[in-house]
Amino acid sequence: MKKVIKGIVALGVGVGLFGSLGTTASAKSQYSARRSNSVRLVWRTSMKRHAMTATKGSRYSKHLGTWYGYNSSLSDVTWYTNAHEKLYDVATGKYLIYYHVNSADGQHGGWIWRGYLKSAASTPATLTTSTMNWASATKTADLQPADIALMKLFPHATYDPDLMTAVNQVFASTDNQPILSEEISSANDDFDNLLTANNTEYSGFYLVRFHVKDPANAAEVKQAIDDAVTAADQADLQRWTIAGKIAPLGTKTPYVSGGMGLLVFGTK
Repeated sequence: MKKVIKGIVALGVGVGLFGSLGTTASAKSQYSARRSNSVRLVWRTSMKRHAMTATKGSRYSKHLGTWYGYNSSLSDVTWYTNAHEKLYDVATGKYLIYYHVNSADGQHGGWIWRGYLKSAASTPATLTTSTMNWASATKTADLQPADIALMKLFPHATYDPDLMTAVNQVFASTDNQPILSEEISSANDDFDNLLTANNTEYSGFYLVRFHVKDPANAAEVKQAIDDAVTAADQADLQRWTIAGKIAPLGTKTPYVSGGMGLLVFGTK
């Protein structure tokens, strides 16, 4: 049986289903406390600046006291080292080296196990919604500026043309359009069936539905997404692939009106 992590968030509705995507704040705190108590600091000192990337593992505060997030959610970020520490793992008797890193813009940082870090010079760049050239996708998927701006709200997610095909099919066919407004479980099943009909397999997908008065109003669209998905869950979704669309003003069908939007996140 195919395992699908599915959920639809409508504007103004809580995100109760989203717990499956990440660790809760309480669980994170308890996990970090256990990790912190399971290791002993041997030494901590500054180090030279090196450009690194990381796609596996997580970031922590010093001595693993606080869990900051998955490295895969910021896989396109270049990290710069400035310190390192050596820890003794009481349970295994092994010594662990962690590097302290910061992003170039200073917005992110933490301690990452040395084994998860690779030299940025030898790591191919991962194209994301913020770094890719949208020209080809715009032509192939008939994207509008509002659609691109919507997906770029998740700058570290990777654009997914297969998901985009399914999203376009939702808006184009009256048979699929109920996905935008029907009851949650039915919409999940219908979108799953759409992916199956396209011979596209995902181990998990997540749908976000919303409505805005003006699709071209970036602030309004951002607020709609913030109302639908918490900041912590948005950070988790950066690890997924993405596709999204907003119906232009003037659209009017039995199920779709201008300003109705759909974001889809997938993982294989």
